[in-house]
Amino acid sequence: MLKITLSEKGQIVIPVELRKRYGLKKGDKLVIEDRNGSIVLRPLPKHPFAELRGKFKSLPDEEKLTTTLLKERALERNRGLHGKS
Repeated sequence: MLKITLSEKGQIVIPVELRKRYGLKKGDKLVIEDRNGSIVLRPLPKHPFAELRGKFKSLPDEEKLTTTLLKERALERNRGLHGKS
């Protein structure tokens, strides 16, 4: 069992072993729950889009998705489908 000390401001330090085990880094959010007389800290899931970053990276000969989407938007504008006609 790990012991921690509550600071004057009500702050705690999560021991390094637990930070490493749960992949906690500066700025991560945690949920605090009162469960039957116990205080439970639980990491909030990271933003789902942040976890996908880089997973669908285009291959060197492929056009980037953002470029494709910008071209499609321009075509739609030219056809009068978006904005004022």
